Amino acid sequence: MSYSHLEPPNEQARLLIIQKYHVPTAFQEPIFQELTTLAAHIFGLPVAFLSLVDGAQVDFPATHGVPDLRVLPREAALCSMAVHQHTTVVLNDISQGSDSPHWQTAQRFRMEFYAGAPLLIEQQYAVGALCLSDNQSRAFTSQEEAVLNELAAVASQAITTRWQYVTEAEGAPHWPAVQQLAIQDIHLLRGLIHRLQDQSADAVLHVVQRRLANLRETVTGPSALLPLAISPVRLAPSS
Repeated sequence: MSYSHLEPPNEQARLLIIQKYHVPTAFQEPIFQELTTLAAHIFGLPVAFLSLVDGAQVDFPATHGVPDLRVLPREAALCSMAVHQHTTVVLNDISQGSDSPHWQTAQRFRMEFYAGAPLLIEQQYAVGALCLSDNQSRAFTSQEEAVLNELAAVASQAITTRWQYVTEAEGAPHWPAVQQLAIQDIHLLRGLIHRLQDQSADAVLHVVQRRLANLRETVTGPSALLPLAISPVRLAPSS
C-alpha cells in the first residue's frame, strides 16, 4: 500500500533520521512515559499518547488512559496528519467525519477531540507526535497549543540528548543521571499543577510553560559533556 498522500516532502530523510537517532529504542526510556503522563495532567484530559510514525505504521510506545493503543496502520492514525503537515493538528467532533480509516479509529477509541504536536528532530524532521484526546469535543486555546508544543519540544530534546550521550564513549554513563534529574523535575511539576488546581486555567498554563522551558534545559544536560554539534543527515546521491 502506498502512503505517499501522508508523507511530508522530506520523507526519505525523515526515515533516515528515525534510524540515525535510534528513535524506537529511545522511546523505551522511562522519560517518555513520564512526559506522556504529564501531558494528561497539564490539560486535565483522560488520554495522552506518544507516537512514532514510521514508513507504514504508527507505534505508540507511551500511553496514558489507552492501554490497548499499541500500533495502527499509518493511514488510520491521526498522528500521520501532524507529521505530514509538520504542525500541530487540532480536531473536534471526529466521529462526525467521513467513513475513513481515521473515523474508524475514532470510533474504536471513542475519540471526539484530538490534538497532536509533532516531535521535530534537527528542527525539521517530524518523527512522531505528542497527543491528547478526549471522548467529547472541547475548545483548545492558543495558549494550550503553545504549552503542548513546548512539551513536544522537551520530548524531541530528550531524543537528541540521549543520542548525543549514548553515542559518545565519555558521555554514555551520564545519560541515566540526566534522565533521572528530568524525571524528578516532571514529578515536581505534576505536584505543582495539583497545588494550583484552584487557580484559573490561564494562570496555571503560564506557570507550566515557564517550568517546561526549564525542564528542556534539564533534559539538554551539561553542555560540556556533549559533542559540539549535531551533524545533519546526508542522503546518498541518486543513481
